[in-house]
Parts: sequence; C-alpha cells; structure tokens
Amino acid sequence: MPPEKAKPHLVHRHVARAARERQQARWIVGSVIGVIVVALGLLVYGWYDLRYLQPGRPAVRVNGDPISYRELGAQVRMGQADLYNQRLQLEQMMNFLASNPQTEAYIQQQISQLDAQLNNTGLMTSQTLSKLIDDRLIRQEAKRRGLTVSPDDLENAIQDAFGFFPGGTPTPTATPTFDPTLAAQATATFTPAPTSTATPGPSPTPRPSGTPTSTATSGPTPTATATATPYTRELFDADYQTYLDDLQKNLNVPEDVLRARFEGDLYRERLRENVGASVPREEEQVWAKHILVAQEGVAYAILSRYRQGESWDALAAEFSTDTGNKDRGGDLGWFSKGAMVDAFEQAAFATPVGQVVGPIQTDFGWHLILVLGHETRRLDETTYQQAIDSAFSQWLSDARAVATLEFDRSLYTPTPAPTSTPLPATATLTPTP
Repeated sequence: MPPEKAKPHLVHRHVARAARERQQARWIVGSVIGVIVVALGLLVYGWYDLRYLQPGRPAVRVNGDPISYRELGAQVRMGQADLYNQRLQLEQMMNFLASNPQTEAYIQQQISQLDAQLNNTGLMTSQTLSKLIDDRLIRQEAKRRGLTVSPDDLENAIQDAFGFFPGGTPTPTATPTFDPTLAAQATATFTPAPTSTATPGPSPTPRPSGTPTSTATSGPTPTATATATPYTRELFDADYQTYLDDLQKNLNVPEDVLRARFEGDLYRERLRENVGASVPREEEQVWAKHILVAQEGVAYAILSRYRQGESWDALAAEFSTDTGNKDRGGDLGWFSKGAMVDAFEQAAFATPVGQVVGPIQTDFGWHLILVLGHETRRLDETTYQQAIDSAFSQWLSDARAVATLEFDRSLYTPTPAPTSTPLPATATLTPTP
C-alpha cells in the first residue's frame, strides 16, 4: 500500500479565514433569499391590491357617499352589454327589412352610433360615472323625503323584467277618464278684437258619440290555439339563476350590482313622482300665430299690408319661412312658458289678445306674432308628464350644482366591449336615463 499523504497542518489564521468565507457565503445566500422574498411579497401584494383593495377604493365620493371602482367597472360592463344587445337587435331588424333601402340606411346609422359608443370606453366610463353620481344624489334625497324601496318592491321589479307575474298578467292601462276642462279647452273659440281682421283656426271636428258596432258574418269555426306553458316560480328561479351565472361568468358582475341597478331605477321613479306632486296641473298659456322672415324690412312690409286689411293667413302662406305651419297661418297652438325662445316668449306673453307684436328678432329670423288667446289652462296628460320631467331634471341639475364631489386621481379603465351578452330574451335591463 502506498503511504498515506500527510494531512496539512491548519494554523490559526487558516481556520479564521475559512470561518469568514462561510459567514460571507451565508450572508450572500441570505441576501438573495431576502430579495426573492421581498419580490414575491411585492407581487403578491400587487395582485391582492389589484384584485381586492383597488376595486374597493372609491372612484368618487358624492357628499361623502362612496362609489367604488368595483361598482363603476361592473356598471360599465353591463352598459356595454346593453349596447351590444341593442346592436344585435338592430342587425336582426335590418336583415328582416333589407328590402327597404331607406329603413336599412337608418338602421345602419343607428348601428354605427352604437359601435362608436362601444369603441369609446373612456366616454362609456364617464357616462356611467355620471349616472352613478345621479343615483347617489337621488337616493340621498329620497332618504331625506322618507321615500323607501322595500325588498318586495325590488323583487317585483326583477320579476317584471323577466316577464314573471305571480299575481297574474298586469291589466292593460285603462283609457283616461273624461276631463270636462280639457274638453272645453279643445272646443274653445276666439273672437278677435275689432281692430284685427284675424280669424281663429278651425274648431276641432266633432267625434262621433257611442261605440261603433260590427255585424258578425258567418264563417268557419276558428281553430283552438294551444295553451302556453305557464311561467311558474320554478321556471323563473331557474332563469334568474342562469342569468346571474352568465353575468358573473361573462361580465364579472355580481348579483348585488344587478339588484342595485333595479333599486336605483325604483328610487328615481319614486322621487320623480314626489317632485311631480308639486307641479301644477294648470298653467298660463298663449295661443299665437307667427310669420317668420329673414329680413327686418320684409317683416315691416308684411305688417303694413296686414294693417291695410290683407289676410294674415294669406300673408303667412306667401312669405313665412316656417314651412311647418305657414299653410295654417303660422298657427303655433297653445304653448307654455319655456316652450319658445326667450325673446319670442316674452313678446307673446306680454301682448294683449287680438294684437300683433313685432318684428321680434331671434336666432331663426324676424317674427310677427298675432296673439289669439291668453289664459290659464289645464294640462293634458302628455304635457303634464313633460312638466314633471322638466321639474325633476331641474331638481337633479340643482342637486349636482351643490353636491360635494371628491374624485380619485385615477379612474377605472373598463374592459373591451363584450363579444356576447348574457341578457335573456325575457329580461329588459335598460340603463337608467
């Protein structure tokens, strides 16, 4: 056997050096591990912040009431799905009406407008945020006025959207009851002042009284139609759950956001009705005719001819540029304050019945105005609802003007427009106007 090699003799300085090297190696390994742990920690925190913390942060506070990024993003995605659903319906309509070029061109224009909205995610986010701000203001005011939406109210609204009516199909809206005041207004006539040669517009043609009857003719007995399958609670629950699953899967929208949307619509309608309760059913109105021309001198010349005895209606038919009414003597009918531009309105309401005022200049040109009537009149239902809408819009505008809005520095960027929509055929989920 070969002789064993002699083991090196380690002196003290060699032992110390080896110890230092081992310590340095441990420091390097520890530093690397520390950097990796910190990096992983930052990645985990970033993911957690993006997934849980950031969506919960407020994009804006409305009088202290927060609107979170989570809610904003979900509502944006639902709005995009609504627009896409409308686009699909328009495409189906265009395919059905392809033989009518004029209708097809109109539908194509509507589709192009929807595409512009779908592609402009920044605008979509801005519009959605504005609606959510309005929603908060409405809820806050409803609370101050003691207006509430109960769980049953919310459940009924959702059921209605799916066409489920556990209490029976709603009765069609009843025909409005006879209003003698409106009937008297509709048949009122006007006698012009002695200094005017104008005559009022024609009185409405009387409508026949009674309900017309038809005589039955003999023919084959109609074939009985099949009875539709009842829409039961079980079917509704299944449809609703499928819809919720689609919302979550396709748009990442949870149920609470959907229910908040329905609830917001109910609060809006309740507050609108409450504001409308103070809108009067009667208001001051003026009945007038006008002649519109481009030059002031022409207006004075027409006025001179009218005062010399020429027919107002004939002058309107010959000279007025308002093609919508020139052949009716420029008759504008009865109108309320706010219906016309300021200069025209002020002149019409300040002029006595039977007299002419003008020329009055507006952005449309020069007007001669013949006032035929001036009285307080009862509003018909359509005009009354328009007055309520106007009052509610004014309230909302005033509420926005005094609201305290605290916006976050950065706002949520929505996802691209969805390629499919989870909306069921029976559900109507229209965004809040």
